[in-house]
Amino acid sequence: MAKVLKVGVEMGGVSDEDTQQLPDDWDEMTEEERNRWADDVLDVHVSNNVNAWWNVEDE
Repeated sequence: MAKVLKVGVEMGGVSDEDTQQLPDDWDEMTEEERNRWADDVLDVHVSNNVNAWWNVEDE
């Protein structure tokens, strides 16, 4: 069974999870490279699943 990276987001009681195949060179990657790759995957997942905005309003 191949290893995968599982990522997820949760906000307001709603969550979403996804899996991403590890790159072919995962075993040769340094811990720093693995962390950077996983952070990039998580950033993409979050940006695809969480809507955020700001607004200027009168009190």
